[in-house]
Amino acid sequence: MEFLTSIKNSIPDYAKDIRLNVDSTIARSSLEGNDAVAVALAAAFATKNKTLIDLIKNSGHIAPEEVQAAMTAAALMGMNNVWYPFVEMADDEDLKSQGAQLRMNAYATNGGVDKRRFEMYALAASIVGKCHFCVKSHFDLLRKEGMSTTQLRDVGRIAAVINAASQVMAAEGL
Repeated sequence: MEFLTSIKNSIPDYAKDIRLNVDSTIARSSLEGNDAVAVALAAAFATKNKTLIDLIKNSGHIAPEEVQAAMTAAALMGMNNVWYPFVEMADDEDLKSQGAQLRMNAYATNGGVDKRRFEMYALAASIVGKCHFCVKSHFDLLRKEGMSTTQLRDVGRIAAVINAASQVMAAEGL
């Protein structure tokens, strides 16, 4: 995976652990096929680091429909990862009883991929977005879809490392 080398080359020695984790979490994850790369893309989108997004998106390791679904899931989580913590922090029973009334039609089609993959992408973005409600919801759904705790751990590991890589790259002006 050549794009991993590009990411690693962007990370200086002070963040050597992050550099090493980029390879180990993505290239050697327990996720099926190229799911780890699409999960990394959703996490990168959530970090808002265009350089990182482009490196992953243009890697050639994920099909166009997976790119679209990962970006769609992450975009929705950009909204939901703000809305649901707001509802939780407000701690108002009347507010909690009201629907969000926010458009989320992409859920009906799972962004063009199967439900398991779309939920994985949403989970990765929600981990970066630090939305407790969303993380729990997507985690539980993915368990029902048959994913193991090890696979879900790897989604979390990828999100954590991509977030850290994004921070380092931003600090370096990338």
